[in-house]
Amino acid sequence: MKVLFWIFLIILVIWGLNRALVGWFDLNLVTKIFPDVVKTIPAADANTVATTVTTLNKFAMMVYTLVGFSALWVFISKIVRCCKKVK
Repeated sequence: MKVLFWIFLIILVIWGLNRALVGWFDLNLVTKIFPDVVKTIPAADANTVATTVTTLNKFAMMVYTLVGFSALWVFISKIVRCCKKVK
């Protein structure tokens, strides 16, 4: 349990640094490493326009999910530790 806590805490620190880069320099490392997928859907006939659809890359979605899970894990483990000390 302690090893997972430290792994997830390191992920959160790295994520915090990534968010700082977004705020300071408008640079998101996740989207630089795993760019979004852009698809252009052609027009069906002469009266319609072509549509561009942008979807988040699956690897980027996994990174965001891992960071969310890490945040929950660290938060819950801190709450459990805090409650055990009170008793």
